[in-house]
Amino acid sequence: MEKAFFTAEIQELHKFREWVRVRLAQGGFETSAIRKLELASEEAFVNVITHSYAGRKGKVEIGLKWGPGHVEIIMRDWGPPFDPLSNASNVDLEAPLEEREIGGLGIHLMRHVMDELIYKREKDENVLTMIKRFSQKK
Repeated sequence: MEKAFFTAEIQELHKFREWVRVRLAQGGFETSAIRKLELASEEAFVNVITHSYAGRKGKVEIGLKWGPGHVEIIMRDWGPPFDPLSNASNVDLEAPLEEREIGGLGIHLMRHVMDELIYKREKDENVLTMIKRFSQKK
């Protein structure tokens, strides 16, 4: 598994996305899949900054591992317990904009892009694992 650490600040987003993009390209994933995985990862990263650390200083670890037909993206932070999956409201995409609640679209997008999302609290760590199943380029 490849891992990297980033400061939990929005200014790190560009470096974070580039790290994800380069590693997935090295793994042979197609450009369209890389873009989707990058977007889902970005949403998870921003959630950590916004909700887990909520303006406090912290760090985020991202890990990538893949095998035949799947990739796992593991995000780890050391903020207070925050389960983004249970805290997310269901988004009604059919409702008029003025009737929709603020927030929740990031988790909706992650659920749409990924095949599986798993949150665990391990000791003092929030761990979000995102799994996508698909074929690699030959």
